[in-house]
Amino acid sequence: MSKFPLKLSRMVLDEEEQQIRDLLVEACTDIDARESDRKEDLVLRFTGGWVRDKLLGQHSHDLDVGINRMTGYDFAKKLQNFIARHPQKYGEMMQGIHKIEMNPEKSKHLETTTTKLHGIDIDFVNLRTETYTESSRIPEMKFGTAQEDALRRDATINALFYNLQTQQVEDFTSKGLEDLKNGVIRTPSPAFDTFHDDPLRVLRLIRFASRFGFHIEDEAIAAMQHDTIREALQQKISKERIGAELDKMLNGRSNSIQCTE
Repeated sequence: MSKFPLKLSRMVLDEEEQQIRDLLVEACTDIDARESDRKEDLVLRFTGGWVRDKLLGQHSHDLDVGINRMTGYDFAKKLQNFIARHPQKYGEMMQGIHKIEMNPEKSKHLETTTTKLHGIDIDFVNLRTETYTESSRIPEMKFGTAQEDALRRDATINALFYNLQTQQVEDFTSKGLEDLKNGVIRTPSPAFDTFHDDPLRVLRLIRFASRFGFHIEDEAIAAMQHDTIREALQQKISKERIGAELDKMLNGRSNSIQCTE
């Protein structure tokens, strides 16, 4: 029996979430119809924490939307135009758009675009893949597939997507749903590589284990204890970023941090 029962795999959205989903899908259909030279149709996915929390039956206060073939800003502008052409149906639903520039010191490694739909904070960003250098945790990024975007994430439970078109949960790591059910914290890619690329992920995984009372699996624990990872954590991460993660950790829902047997 699983430790944490989930609401699989066709999730039931609340009224506002359903209205947002319907708007975004209708906008995608309209945008695709106007771009006859496109190489693929638009596909939108809710990503990360919202999917995890929804499956655990918890409320999430914001939505991250991953886009397959354009930047978040480009999509938000096209969405704004679509709403403007349908004022009777969607008139007051969207509250402006704001571009947030990349800011590595605050863990913003990619330009994102934010707005509010039905009063819910929405972040739009393109799916991506990341490449790191030896001396920095700031990645070089380019457009990626949904699987590449999932594999670059810090934990399998944070790599689950909800496809707006199919209305299905997608688990491109093949371990996210199982780990969420069993209460396991695991990296989607090899743990040593994951932490060496961005050592802040060590603290993030500890924070998620603390928040949910989950176990950190053995490979991740071993990588966290490796001298190279400890040195990278000291050299690549500022004291301010470490302090911010510790603050989040102390404000978590559980004080227990466990390792798998």
